[in-house]
Amino acid sequence: AETLFKAQLMKAVFATETLAAGINMPARTTVVCSLAKRGDNSAMNLLETSNLLQMAGRAGRRGMDTEGTCVIVATPFEGPNEAQSILVSEINPIKSQFTPGYSLATNLVARGGGKLDVARSLVEKSFAMWEQQQNVDAISDAKDCKGSEDLEEIVRAIAHERFLDTLSDALQSLLARGQFDKPARQKSKVYGIIDVISNRKMLKKESKSYLGLSRILDLELNTLRYLEREAGAMNFSPDCDADDSDVLGDLFLEDEIDSLEHEIKTQKRRLQKSERDVNTHVFTNMAGYANTVLAGDGKEAKALQAALADARPGGVSHDPVSAEELTSYAKSATVVKRKKRKLANKGTGVEATTQSLLDSLNDVGSYEENTWQDMLALVNVLEAYGCISPQDEFVFGGEDQTYTLTQAGKNIGMLGFDNSLWCLVAMGGAWDVANESSELDDFRSAMKSFDNDDNGDHDEEIQNDSDDDIRQPQQEVEKLIALLRDLTPHELAGYVSCLVSEGARGGTGSVIENFMALTPAQQPVIQSSLLALERLMDVQKRLSVDENSSKCQLDLSTCDVVTAWASGCSWIEALELSGSAPGDLARTLHRALDALRQLGNLPYSPVRATDQLPQTESFGIHPDIRRLCRSAASAMDRYPVKDPLPFDDDEGDVIEPDEVPGEGVDDEELESEPSE
Repeated sequence: AETLFKAQLMKAVFATETLAAGINMPARTTVVCSLAKRGDNSAMNLLETSNLLQMAGRAGRRGMDTEGTCVIVATPFEGPNEAQSILVSEINPIKSQFTPGYSLATNLVARGGGKLDVARSLVEKSFAMWEQQQNVDAISDAKDCKGSEDLEEIVRAIAHERFLDTLSDALQSLLARGQFDKPARQKSKVYGIIDVISNRKMLKKESKSYLGLSRILDLELNTLRYLEREAGAMNFSPDCDADDSDVLGDLFLEDEIDSLEHEIKTQKRRLQKSERDVNTHVFTNMAGYANTVLAGDGKEAKALQAALADARPGGVSHDPVSAEELTSYAKSATVVKRKKRKLANKGTGVEATTQSLLDSLNDVGSYEENTWQDMLALVNVLEAYGCISPQDEFVFGGEDQTYTLTQAGKNIGMLGFDNSLWCLVAMGGAWDVANESSELDDFRSAMKSFDNDDNGDHDEEIQNDSDDDIRQPQQEVEKLIALLRDLTPHELAGYVSCLVSEGARGGTGSVIENFMALTPAQQPVIQSSLLALERLMDVQKRLSVDENSSKCQLDLSTCDVVTAWASGCSWIEALELSGSAPGDLARTLHRALDALRQLGNLPYSPVRATDQLPQTESFGIHPDIRRLCRSAASAMDRYPVKDPLPFDDDEGDVIEPDEVPGEGVDDEELESEPSE
């Protein structure tokens, strides 16, 4: 399409916003048909300013045209107001997305000759480090220009505002999950809290209202205590004989006591009313629900705890919040915009957005250390899974160790998945050779013993397992490899799609339904890979791998349609089976095809027997599984998923594009080893 368009043989191109970035396709006119696109959870979000300007910038190329035209089409959902809002909004600054991964770690180890010096240098020279250093320098300039105390006051106000906004987001998230549905009155209270936080004028008004009611309550309480002291003094009589002539005085005293008791009753009613006003106030409810969220263990609780730690001196987040504390946060939230504007007018160079200014106070050294620790955690997992082998037996891990890449490590370095280690583990190419997950095996054995306590053969089975020198992770991977080798190419294609799928939009059934839709050969493979997944997640957690690097994908929702496509079904049949839009289905098939090509292009490694002795390193992808990946990729490589990229001819067994796997090829021929 790019070649035809530049040669002016194609007059118009209909494409997504991706076309506007990275492809040389200059046009005289750009038509934006919609100002919104589907995002996460199938929600429709307006385009960012940078994306819209990038698309509009395709119209009129310098050196080719003197002007260009961009047409924005109104829809029933977006009109001139939305277009104007996007165009006049500020462009979000570029933020570093640097996150170390397994492929990066293995390649850096190889480039450093087995040392981690190159990896350390990369962390120090990353854009994220430069960005943090710029913030630290700006903060230092701001302190010199405005004063350290004034700057700390602004940052504290920003932290208070951030806590309230985080609380509002947490309550909205919990509402969406139906946590506050019963009783109905509770749901209305939560909505009231969200409305108050989102409206700064209302937040200021309710904050002053609560402070006023609190002072009235204190006044009513002090008045009641005073009256009770007066009543106690009147009722006190010394131990002496009363004078009979003072009868009139006693009558007056009784009247005063009766009057005082009446005032006390009246004052108690006023105190009860004040207590009721305070206890039902929106800020009291806000404190109660904030403490409820903080006491949880979900992502909302963690986010709110982090925000509270930033808002409080000393970073204390375990103490409950009070309504009085929230009124001080509300006061900060109502004046923080003015404070940030004053800071910006001082010309300090500090970016005065809530999140960036708060994060700018973090020391750059701590960021560098955290990123480097993430890299070391990945290296430790790679060592545990036999992908890199330590050479110095007197150095126990760390950046002073020297490593060599095993065949599995070389495989990981050539893969471009989000979690390349998991993909190789799921294909039987790596396992926990260091037995780092031994406690998981102990837990499984205990659960198995509990479930089979009455089985007479169970004790003998456990004894046989304990006497075996082959560790459980190695036994599991041998079983997985055997199951994978029994798959047909189209069944393997469906399985590989589970490892790289983004999931079907809108959902295509429950996990049980998706599992039952698998072929009889695919089901035991999924069960075996779940054991490997549980083991890898356990090791990653034990070795403190960052959440962004430790995500493992196993989505069954697209397995059936990819299996059908690889087996030769038509495009119409695939659309009916998936229930997806054509673009979504094409993207799903392309991801599966790309994954199969990556796995099929891994270097050939001869089969090594692993079922005789315990192994200390992983051997990478099995040649039979590699060959199946090539066959599956060739079967999928047809319109509209055609991919002209050839396989590397390093075995002498190049698969022709028109060759259909499984037809005219004997099973013995598929399983035989290549001659070279």
